[in-house]
Amino acid sequence: MRKYEIVLMDEEVAYMYSGMEKKLYQLFHEHRHSKGLLKTITGHQIRYITKDYGQTNLDKYIYESFFHCKDYSYSENTHILTGMRDRSFAQLSLAPGKMTLISQGKIDAETSFFEVLRNYQSFFLAINYEKEKYGWLKPIPVMHIMQEG
Repeated sequence: MRKYEIVLMDEEVAYMYSGMEKKLYQLFHEHRHSKGLLKTITGHQIRYITKDYGQTNLDKYIYESFFHCKDYSYSENTHILTGMRDRSFAQLSLAPGKMTLISQGKIDAETSFFEVLRNYQSFFLAINYEKEKYGWLKPIPVMHIMQEG
């Protein structure tokens, strides 16, 4: 089973930390495992660098993207894709501030959710704490700054 936490990063932060995603992962990981004052501080930092993804609008967007698929089901902010033929399963749960994607089998179902999220907004960061993997759902273009000599 694969489990991802998905958050929408502030656009400026996304550009600043493009290529340095490990620092963002470390902040989220520290927040997840901390207590007391450190948990409060990291929580403030996370709220500052993330954005609300508009749960109601995204919920509707995902539903409209998949309602025609026979392998799709929906119930109260939870979207499920099951592919019997390709043995893939993914469940995307929306909550205020973050989403959770749980998947099993082949990656087809989770990839379908990632594609819809990528089309909805450019700055989603997915984190798999168990595998210590993280990354942008949509790669951030590198900004070239020209310097005059």
